[in-house]
Amino acid sequence: MRELVINGGNPLWGEVRLQGSKNASLPILAATILTDEECIIHNCPDISDTWAAIDILKDFGIKVCRRGETVRVCSACMDGSIIRKELMQKMRSSVMFMGAVLAKRGETLICHPGGCRLGDRPIDIHIKALSELGARIEDVGECIYCELKEVKEDEIVLLYPSVGATENIMMMCAGSGKVVQIYNAAREPEIVDLQNFLNAMGADIQGAGTDIITIRGVKELHGCEYTVMPDRVVAATIACAAAVCSGDVYIKEAKEEHIRLVVQTLREVGCRICSDASGIRVVSKGDLNGINMIKTLPYPGFPTDAQPMLGAVLTRCRGVSRISETIFDNRFCYLEELGKMGADTKIQGTVAEIRGVDKLKGANVAAKDLRGGAALVVAGLAAEGITVVSGTEFIDRGYEKIETAFKEIGANITRI
Repeated sequence: MRELVINGGNPLWGEVRLQGSKNASLPILAATILTDEECIIHNCPDISDTWAAIDILKDFGIKVCRRGETVRVCSACMDGSIIRKELMQKMRSSVMFMGAVLAKRGETLICHPGGCRLGDRPIDIHIKALSELGARIEDVGECIYCELKEVKEDEIVLLYPSVGATENIMMMCAGSGKVVQIYNAAREPEIVDLQNFLNAMGADIQGAGTDIITIRGVKELHGCEYTVMPDRVVAATIACAAAVCSGDVYIKEAKEEHIRLVVQTLREVGCRICSDASGIRVVSKGDLNGINMIKTLPYPGFPTDAQPMLGAVLTRCRGVSRISETIFDNRFCYLEELGKMGADTKIQGTVAEIRGVDKLKGANVAAKDLRGGAALVVAGLAAEGITVVSGTEFIDRGYEKIETAFKEIGANITRI
């Protein structure tokens, strides 16, 4: 078992560089399937989820070479279309391979995806959308068989702005030669990054970042060289840590427009935050006030992935704060662990009530999902005494050596 040992209470200060985005790099790696030519991906984070994506590519017979933050992929020798169960269940995002493999091979067999246990996360929206565009999809026991002979030109209206469904449609249709429009598309910055990557491959896709995306399918895509955007959730994590630890931290390459509501909320609780073209500076004196209500919503609403880290901050804010979680059923499971550190929390349905306390105390706590684990690290950095965080395999899915990043800004944190 690996654990993070944190001797908390140190103020954070200095500069830290953001890693590449987890949620952008994964669909980009999947999209390399769409061409036989080599794609070179820079700023690909060294996290377990990107390694899982690479394992899936290699299992297809695809040549993949990784050196540091650069991954080279050549799909010319791809000879498989089945994603094996043990690979599929390593990460939730593996479902995004469905659209790319269908476009390249005309069929695929996938198992239901794994990842963090955050409640019911059906892929019905993916299946409905791809079926309307011409794919034949049927359940085969624990797996899903998909077949595609030709993409149909159509307008797809998503019942929910699903990031994964939007990405699957973009990849399946980019090289189809057909015109497809997505209404109520996901608007996340990672969708824009995927559009930019596909367009660098020769695709003609417009509208990413809005709720209407137009795909004018081309006949063929080619290789390209591309740099993945910085990780906005990691930026939010570091900003929350600086807020609760009386920090003065400059987060290099962070973009305020990517985490605007997180920044606005931290300003409301009492932080001074300024940004420029090169990053975001977060200054906190540790004298923080609670907030009445934060509600998670699809982008550009408050991101559910940043909610647990904000929850850790609110444990040290004066008064009572409330968080309404509308995306994932089990997102509040980290609060029980924070209770071991002295946090005063109560859950009523989809709303968590957090009453600020004078101090948190170090304790042995366990990460149960990726972002909940990050919240425990943030709380441990602010707590008095030693905090031991187990379940680091969850944290490693999205954070590139989280202890190294925090050490750079003064934290006393070690992996054992």
